[in-house]
Amino acid sequence: MFPTEKTQKIEPRNGKDTMKTLHAVIVPFPAQGHVTPALQLAKKLVGLGFRITFVNTIHIHERMMKSRSKAAVQDDKDIEFVAVPDGLPDDHPRLNDLCAFCKTTTELGPVFKEVLADLLRKSSITCVIRDAVLTAVHGSAKKLGIPIVVLATPSAIAMQCIYHLQTFVANEVLPLPAPPLGQAPSLDPVKLTIGLPRSEPEIKARQAPLTCLPGGSPTMRVDDIPTFLVSHDLDAFFPRFFRELQNPFLPDSECILYNTYSALEGDILNAMAGDMNSHTYAIGPLVFDTPPTSSDGVGKELSLLGAGSASSLWEEDPISLAWLDHQAPKSVLFVSFGSITTVSMQQIQEFATGLELSKHAFLWVIRPDLIESICADNGHQGMFSDFMGRTRDRGLLVPWAPQTAVLSHPSVAAFLTHCGWNSTIESISCGIPMLGWPRFADQNTNCHYIVHVWKTGLALQGHLDPNGATVVSKEEIANKVKKIMACDKTDLEVDEIRNNTRNFQIEARKAVERGGSSQTALMKFVELIKGITKCPTFTPSSNSMHI
Repeated sequence: MFPTEKTQKIEPRNGKDTMKTLHAVIVPFPAQGHVTPALQLAKKLVGLGFRITFVNTIHIHERMMKSRSKAAVQDDKDIEFVAVPDGLPDDHPRLNDLCAFCKTTTELGPVFKEVLADLLRKSSITCVIRDAVLTAVHGSAKKLGIPIVVLATPSAIAMQCIYHLQTFVANEVLPLPAPPLGQAPSLDPVKLTIGLPRSEPEIKARQAPLTCLPGGSPTMRVDDIPTFLVSHDLDAFFPRFFRELQNPFLPDSECILYNTYSALEGDILNAMAGDMNSHTYAIGPLVFDTPPTSSDGVGKELSLLGAGSASSLWEEDPISLAWLDHQAPKSVLFVSFGSITTVSMQQIQEFATGLELSKHAFLWVIRPDLIESICADNGHQGMFSDFMGRTRDRGLLVPWAPQTAVLSHPSVAAFLTHCGWNSTIESISCGIPMLGWPRFADQNTNCHYIVHVWKTGLALQGHLDPNGATVVSKEEIANKVKKIMACDKTDLEVDEIRNNTRNFQIEARKAVERGGSSQTALMKFVELIKGITKCPTFTPSSNSMHI
């Protein structure tokens, strides 16, 4: 028997003693950026009459349960949390050794088959909703005859790139030219961060227009393909991993759900419809909750789901919001590089000095594991002590923060971000312009769209230092922070960015409201699954979302 934690059973909101007949098993990839949207989706499906079994690895489950507040546990009714082993020893670095970690997840088929079979002995399963990159769940569910739904946690444009890896190869876009003899490749083989090109052939190859991607922006270059795919060697682990992900797993699923909306990524969604899968549903932004309609038929204002704190793997610092309450409106830069990104000591010093030179207020998330080689070099402690002393009147450093609450705070004006998809869609949903510093995966793809397609932000530009590392200078950081934080009507480019961001925020809210594109897509997904499993018709109460 697997270890579980069940939330307290609560009577249905309508007071009727009815049993929910729709049962979805949700299996996210074991990382913060994947668990958060999966839990947000779980909360929405609970409001639509589902009960949820949420399957995490033991490592993620224990971290999440440790950081969850009592309010979060009480709020997650009709969600049962189940933990399964990931096959790794307790001291394994996991995401810090990403290749080995991802390889291990591909070998978890027997584990998922066992937990699904155990659940089936207790009750029927309407569908399994599995993360797009967690392919081990697919075969296990298929053998048990359970309908499979894919939840794509990256952006639609990133998923389109992944699906068309073979298209890039056929068009000789990939692989990149080999690095000069004796020189390291520009893609770090461990961190998978991509640096600046180190040879003329690579410069030319990476700057070439990306014209072979269906639905892609004409502004895209080869350099904007997710770093997992941009390789000098197509036999490396990740190109092989994503080739296997494309077929047959995505077309073989009942449907694919995207945490995006048509006004943001409509061209891509239209291009992939009928190609990747005949049923493609954009149901985001998942960060929004659709509130109940009152008895008089009047809809209440949209709110942000509390799944950010409920799914956090770090304990959120309670000081952040209280500190923001004492800052002037639209005066603070929020700085956070997500849950996985690591930063060299050299780059951290450039960021600290750049923020200090900018003279603007900032709230900076410094995860305990953010700085590389932190155990070997304790010099950061003195540096941060001096830095905090010099900026104590306008800066705050915290180990983790409630991101959606921070981004929606009236004191926050802009977001310095790694451009992970959760951070990107949350920033857009809150109407906050971005200053992008992408590191790996789909982050450079998202950053390109932020800067050149949606025009909702700026990007930091790096340079090669004498050691061959790509570094963003303190001067670049200070200048771009000053620009993105400029007062209204003092910088025409930033004024346009703010206007675009507000417009996309409005469209995001429209998408998830009753009759909006994403809310309609969510209901189509529910009807599709009910039709496949021949479930009894679910009629939402006045306290649920509506068809």
